[in-house]
Amino acid sequence: MHAVAPHDRAFRVRWSVADGRSTLVRVREHTCMCTYPVYELCSGGGLSFIRQYPFEGLDEMRESPWMRAQVTRELWMRILTGQAW
Repeated sequence: MHAVAPHDRAFRVRWSVADGRSTLVRVREHTCMCTYPVYELCSGGGLSFIRQYPFEGLDEMRESPWMRAQVTRELWMRILTGQAW
């Protein structure tokens, strides 16, 4: 699955450096690694979030705010359709 390039008026997500909030994280879905940034829809500790790997090498991982699953799923769909980045 590939994310569409963000539109001109796309919502900007407040990405932050991963802080190791939960030791058990499950990746539910992910975008293809052939195009950057790569995104992962994740869950852990009763909440959901999205990881972003902005550059090749995957060592600069960022995370969206941790939110309820439904809110995170909506953000996930916005990223995939170019409405958020």
